[in-house]
Amino acid sequence: MATTRHLPTMSQIPLAGRPLLLLATLALLATAPARAQTTTLAGVVTDAETGQPVVGAGVVIPALGIGAVSQRDGSFVIEGVPAGTHAVRTGAYRYHLQTVEAEVGAQGGALDIALAPGAGVGCAVVHEHGEDGSHMTGDDTEG
Repeated sequence: MATTRHLPTMSQIPLAGRPLLLLATLALLATAPARAQTTTLAGVVTDAETGQPVVGAGVVIPALGIGAVSQRDGSFVIEGVPAGTHAVRTGAYRYHLQTVEAEVGAQGGALDIALAPGAGVGCAVVHEHGEDGSHMTGDDTEG
């Protein structure tokens, strides 16, 4: 027959061990809300003139150093975004760079982006990527 084992009560824990137990409990409680407070920003990048999806557009939140690349249907999802208002920068080859504000709530945010195509030969866009691939700068002048 198996015996049941119970966890010790506070009165059974030696006084010397109580501060350590309290610190461990506080550390766990402090990290749980930080992980729970991030969500996602999702949307679709399209061509402003044709409405067609833009494949391979970089969508980044420079202040946070996070971003995503739009898929075949123009969709993107950026994970780990805290609630609040964020500047979102988007760019793709032959499109002008665009920065817009996105509002992200506790349940996430949605942002559809219509990029303006570059006139003539297109836009000279340079993507400079950090280690995480999320940094993007460029010159949106016509080339």
